[in-house]
Amino acid sequence: MNIKSILIIHTKPAFNDLQGKEALDLSLILGSYEQDVSVVFYQQGVFQTLAHQDPESFSQKDYTSTIKALDIYDIEKVYVHTNSLVKYGLENNERLSNVLPIEHTDFLALKKNVDHVFVI
Repeated sequence: MNIKSILIIHTKPAFNDLQGKEALDLSLILGSYEQDVSVVFYQQGVFQTLAHQDPESFSQKDYTSTIKALDIYDIEKVYVHTNSLVKYGLENNERLSNVLPIEHTDFLALKKNVDHVFVI
């Protein structure tokens, strides 16, 4: 099998529409085919990484719990863009435990060094 490196950039906030869920689904599908998948939550996508969200309170399904399961699909490179956290005043908020911070220069290097980039 020809393994490709793939970066999926999440840019939409949680629960506004289905794009966040679709980006996670794409990550899981590619991970199940043993591709080298990296995930970055960028711009408004950082809202998906916040811990203790309660989407059921406004009749939404909690798809963000899927983020915690990414490592089951060997997706271990899961990042949140630090500049985006600062932009939205979230740098001190508790995030999901498997999401690591990534500085902007490292984010640019990651984008440059993958075979495919999906921005959702």
